[in-house]
Amino acid sequence: MTELLEPRTADRPLTAATPNDDARLDAIEQEFEAIRARARAQLGAEDVAYIRRLRRNSRLAEVAGRGLLWFGRGPLSFIAGTGLVWLHRNLEAIEIGHNVLHGQYDYFPEIPEFHAHNFKWKAPIDEEGWRREHNAMHHVHTNVYEKDPDLNHGLLRTNAQTPWNPAHRWQVPLYMFGVYPTMLYRFNGQNLGFAQDYRAEAFPAGNEGYALVDTGGQSLEERQKRNSRSINRVLFKEYAVFPALALLTGRSPLRVLAGNAIADMVNNYWIGLTIQATHFTEPLQPEDAIDHKGRWYLSQLDSSVNFKGSRRMSILWGHLNYQIEHHLFPDIPSHRYPDMAKEVKAVCAKHGITYKLNDSWGKAIRNYVKVMWKYSFPNKAEA
Repeated sequence: MTELLEPRTADRPLTAATPNDDARLDAIEQEFEAIRARARAQLGAEDVAYIRRLRRNSRLAEVAGRGLLWFGRGPLSFIAGTGLVWLHRNLEAIEIGHNVLHGQYDYFPEIPEFHAHNFKWKAPIDEEGWRREHNAMHHVHTNVYEKDPDLNHGLLRTNAQTPWNPAHRWQVPLYMFGVYPTMLYRFNGQNLGFAQDYRAEAFPAGNEGYALVDTGGQSLEERQKRNSRSINRVLFKEYAVFPALALLTGRSPLRVLAGNAIADMVNNYWIGLTIQATHFTEPLQPEDAIDHKGRWYLSQLDSSVNFKGSRRMSILWGHLNYQIEHHLFPDIPSHRYPDMAKEVKAVCAKHGITYKLNDSWGKAIRNYVKVMWKYSFPNKAEA
């Protein structure tokens, strides 16, 4: 048994890679499990009302936004309409869809439409593939080399262990100007295994350094059908149905098309940068972190980073500015994270665990881009 170490100090924080005996890990596990238990005990009508209110507000924003784009005239109504359509798309994709698919509302039999396995996402993402990759792999093996598919999302290189190849030299402009404007449409490439198929053929080292996604034994043809269904349901609605209705009623289809396209692009940027700026904190995690729940909690704290923001803005970020709490308690309704964060910080302070917090969304994005830039180039020993 490893000797019990002295309490951690600010210059020597406790992490999942730190040697610890079972007693210390057990204590950490018990404290975080107690936070979860207290939150679970409070679940009830407030949570049901919250998700129903979100869906109602999302629909109101959609009706108002599409009405302004359809019937409005002039730039002000165009800007307002586009903003409201973006608000609808944002709420449905991240605060509703992402959190519902984590099973955060499976506790409530009165809202079966918000149960993870019943939910139909108003986003161009296959629900089954997302649950299999995101929930069952990324949230279990977060930042574990060749275990976490999101560690190197798509073609990305974010650590020194992943073999470098010349394509990585361009990853900053490629992702900032090519991937993030269409981020939601690209998740299926990761979740359904298309990215790993591409890397196997295009990269000199193939999928070395990248986690292979479980495709559930589905054939390439079936995965392609799933991809097409989830993407086309959004493309058809946004870029065919509503512009056509505008044309048929004597309104401007180009105005509707442009508003929908801008809302779509902004939403993709917003969500892509929010997700990635709260994940890539560089340190790889030990593969055996999953063997003890206390060590697993430490690995989640070391793999996630929060950023400051108001409660209202947190809704637009899907509460992923509380990424730490989301990774510790992914099945607890996200609107409870701000209060849970106070307890998490107290446990971290008690045990000398670093609680990573950026001062703003902008700083979180800048720090993430620095990581992308750093690993765009070969390791010094390889250069």
